[in-house]
Amino acid sequence: MRPPTGSSLYRRLARRELYRNPWVAVDVYDMVHPTGVAGEHVSIAAGRASGVLVLDGDAFVLARQARFAADAQVLEIVKGGADEGESALACAQRELREELGLEAASWTPLGVAYEIPSIVEHAVALFLARDVRAGVSAPEGVEAIESVRMDVEDAYRAASDGRIDDAVTLAALLRYRLLISGTGH
Repeated sequence: MRPPTGSSLYRRLARRELYRNPWVAVDVYDMVHPTGVAGEHVSIAAGRASGVLVLDGDAFVLARQARFAADAQVLEIVKGGADEGESALACAQRELREELGLEAASWTPLGVAYEIPSIVEHAVALFLARDVRAGVSAPEGVEAIESVRMDVEDAYRAASDGRIDDAVTLAALLRYRLLISGTGH
């Protein structure tokens, strides 16, 4: 994948592609750190993605699904990669339909969150979806997603005690809490 546009903190000298499939590319760069020290660094380009925190009345609707690297069932917000030319909002709307079979009448941006900014190139665009109604889900053939309805306060307890441990989900919950408290954007 290409380095970011504009000025860069890092000087990228050479790139070697280690792996690529339709969803992710792994590159190794010979580079110079902002401190002037030469080195090598891995970059993962998974493409642009969106995440959706779904609020239905006094509960969040989350997704529980198996995640390979963690080798665990993870409770998280709906999230997924954008198609070529698809806006962040259109991606969020499509992912919500595909993964949970829901559609929402109200959408509020919650900013972006980086999953692992030291190695993952793109941030995840976060949205709050409200006024939801049932539609038809269409998960990818490899996905087995369970819809989990969780009272808002229980979700915050789950975030605090580790039952919710996905970083992007934690960021979305924090942004929502700040939004409703009037201290967020």
